[in-house]
Amino acid sequence: MASDAITWFDSDFDLAGYRPGGLAPDMRRLLSRVHEHDRERLRAVLARAGQRRGESTCQFRYWLPDGRQQQLQLKTLFRLGDAEDPGRIAGTLHDVTGHLDIEKALHESLARFAQFGDAASDVLWIRNAQTLRLEYLSQAFDRLYGCDRGTMLANPTLDNWIRLIVREDRHHVRDALQRVRRGERVVVEYRIRHADGRIRWMRNTKFPLLDCEGRVVRIGGIGHDATEEKEAADRAGVLLAELQHRTRNLMAVVRAVAERTLDECRTLAEFRDSYRGRITAIARVHTLLSSLDGGHRVSFDRLLREELQAHGADRAQVQLDGPAGVGLESATLQTLALALHELMTNATKYGALSAGSGRLAVRWRRQHRDDGVPVLQVEWSEQCGDVRRPPAGRSGGYGRELIERALPYQLKARTSYALTTHGVECVIEVPLRAS
Repeated sequence: MASDAITWFDSDFDLAGYRPGGLAPDMRRLLSRVHEHDRERLRAVLARAGQRRGESTCQFRYWLPDGRQQQLQLKTLFRLGDAEDPGRIAGTLHDVTGHLDIEKALHESLARFAQFGDAASDVLWIRNAQTLRLEYLSQAFDRLYGCDRGTMLANPTLDNWIRLIVREDRHHVRDALQRVRRGERVVVEYRIRHADGRIRWMRNTKFPLLDCEGRVVRIGGIGHDATEEKEAADRAGVLLAELQHRTRNLMAVVRAVAERTLDECRTLAEFRDSYRGRITAIARVHTLLSSLDGGHRVSFDRLLREELQAHGADRAQVQLDGPAGVGLESATLQTLALALHELMTNATKYGALSAGSGRLAVRWRRQHRDDGVPVLQVEWSEQCGDVRRPPAGRSGGYGRELIERALPYQLKARTSYALTTHGVECVIEVPLRAS
């Protein structure tokens, strides 16, 4: 180039931040406003153009007179061969600031999406709506499915993914994809077989991704591991059914206790004391049940000690002999607790615990009946020198009826009850689970 003179079109003045005709631009003035880190690169491009090395392109940062920075792109087209001015180079100048801002924003958006996908605990995925091939799959896939995400993306077909789903649920997934292809948003649940062999429940939300004309071009999805939620819902269903069953039974027992207590009591005060004691015994059972962790049972020794404590029994008068931790079925507890309550009430009012010289022995053990059924055998034995007889017409009363009739009927128990000269002798055999 023979000189630094530059001939600009009016649009070039605008790009450089000057009014047309406001100054005579030259290369020195142009280079002085180029970012110092881009200046040498621009000089090299211009030099190559002057040596006729073909078209060259260079992007550089340029400071406007008002202090703003622009990104300009210079395209040197060719060297003019005019004999009058053999050093002239023709080129075009473009403002690409906006394009770079868009590219930068797009790059940042993609980076944010990738960060979001990698950090999400759910599986994020995108499929081509026509081929149903995977185009994106987040890192959570490795953990939730137990498979390598890279391997899945290397063979991104629908069939390769479907094989992870339990066979009986595959048609649900295929149907859901077809509905999303038609523009619907669908939530579908299905089971997968994890790489470790476990069956896991997945809840997948699928939705259409549209182009500018409203056509479904891709299918997006969010896969959530719903195994714990499904198991919790199943447990809640079982607990609700158990609660309803217990409530119906409880209401029937409360009504029966009220009617039976009314029949045997002669005054309202007597009814109040008897009924309150029996209802309180039922309440203690339900308190024990509500304090249990899942899968545990109330043990017989705990049930017995609760009754002893509730009646204020003098432990010096009571002998207990039996293994700890013999678990009872929840269906067994209510009736057995009432029977123990009646035995304790009778012993406190009329039997071994009504006088300081009396003694009560309770022995229990696991054993098998002659028919092979495992049972808890409970022996109740009172020893007192002067047995106080219940009022006329109440020889054993409701308690004896429970032991001799209700326990065999409701619990398939075997029982015996005798009021001897030294107190009550009672044996109860309650069936246990074989385990």
